[in-house]
Amino acid sequence: MRSLIRCAIIGGCVVAALAAVYAALLFSPAQPAFDGEIFSARPPDAIQSVTVANAAGTFSFYFDFEDGGYVVDEIPPHIVDFDKFMRFMQNSAQVAAIRRIPAAGADLRDFGLYPPAASVEVKFFDGGSLQMDIGGVERVSGHYFAAVEGYDDVFIIPQGIAGQFLRPATQIISLYVTPPLMVTSPLSVIRDITFSGTSLAQPVTIHATAQADEEIALAALSFGAPTHIVRGAAAYQLDQAYGLHILGALFDIPAVEIVAFGLDDAEIAAFGFDDAYLAIDYDMINGMEAQLVQMRLRFIPAQDGRFYATLLGSGAVYLVEREPFFDIEYERLLLRWFLTPLLMDLASVTIELPGRTHRLDIDVSDPRSPAVYYGGQPLDMRLFHAFFRLITSAAHDGAYLGALSPPDDEQPLLTITYEYLNPNKPPDVMALYPGDVRRVNVFVNGVSEFAMRDMFVQRAGEGIENLLAGHPIEENW
Repeated sequence: MRSLIRCAIIGGCVVAALAAVYAALLFSPAQPAFDGEIFSARPPDAIQSVTVANAAGTFSFYFDFEDGGYVVDEIPPHIVDFDKFMRFMQNSAQVAAIRRIPAAGADLRDFGLYPPAASVEVKFFDGGSLQMDIGGVERVSGHYFAAVEGYDDVFIIPQGIAGQFLRPATQIISLYVTPPLMVTSPLSVIRDITFSGTSLAQPVTIHATAQADEEIALAALSFGAPTHIVRGAAAYQLDQAYGLHILGALFDIPAVEIVAFGLDDAEIAAFGFDDAYLAIDYDMINGMEAQLVQMRLRFIPAQDGRFYATLLGSGAVYLVEREPFFDIEYERLLLRWFLTPLLMDLASVTIELPGRTHRLDIDVSDPRSPAVYYGGQPLDMRLFHAFFRLITSAAHDGAYLGALSPPDDEQPLLTITYEYLNPNKPPDVMALYPGDVRRVNVFVNGVSEFAMRDMFVQRAGEGIENLLAGHPIEENW
């Protein structure tokens, strides 16, 4: 609640200035003669309470002296749209009629004022008050007829002011399920995120490598210096283009409408969110000086292709349209390249082909001039860099095969093992087995979900022989 009152106080100066401009316009000699009335030109923080009764029911926004903030009827403060709340308070504190209509002897039913469409009472901290009834629409201008206590005439109130008194209290609820992105990229905001639920074959987790724990930092070494890694059956580097498409949609999720609010955990569970179609759990730091916030989104199907959504802890249920993350494709999250370690992180690379094994030892004691040895003999570094580019270019063709089992009775056509300088980092082993026509199934640390062209095996075999013989290396496969 305190954040609400702080917003009101900060906005008060601006609104007071707007009131002066508004009044000046009304009385400007360049305008037609003013035939209306200014009932209040106070700032919004001058309001003690606003009570409205209309066709939707009765609600009240009031200042709670004990808590030091505004109570917004039965609406939890954390789902209030502060801008909408400010506009409501501004319009309640600054009320003026565009035109006065003499009503002596008139039938109030002609103005839609008997009975009124809405009755409003605004009380101010200075002891003043404003009571008025809102009637029907004036056909020419589209504004509303109103009767104000203390006046005998009928007035024309601008639609922008009168309209808010005809709507329910829920008009100030935010119709955004999640907050807006406060920095340039969602990849720098979201730390770790997991997608799960009945719509997915298995959970998918994306880890940010910045400020990550040791396990993630070690896993990231397999890919050099990635910003995020993806954990499914195996670990992969995140494809940032697709990651931006999916993660960016998690901010400012718009709702078609709010279905319910003020629900407790049991009521949210009874709604069906315990068995969510899609569950998205993530941590974020949304801003330069923001604190880490845990977000727990749940979605279940509604009608017409829409979904019910809730942010656990909010007590609110929204109706939302289909967003990009509903169609998340695991295989598109993954960068195509299997293993892309940095040379500076490696102790050795071992190439195994049927009947032959070659171990290349790497010395990076001088980072500006690394050296590679075979059997204790130095290799041509220009050729080695070409060979290293070749073997780290191993990439799948985009066709997801599901989790495959290693063949029991076959030897791999090629195995590449990367050993790391960090003793806590286990070696990465990429083993290639025969697959479909002109394809090999790629197993990384015992897990295979993709295949690639079998020409890679031939090029890698030729490459190691040419490296050792001092011949040029063909990198294309």
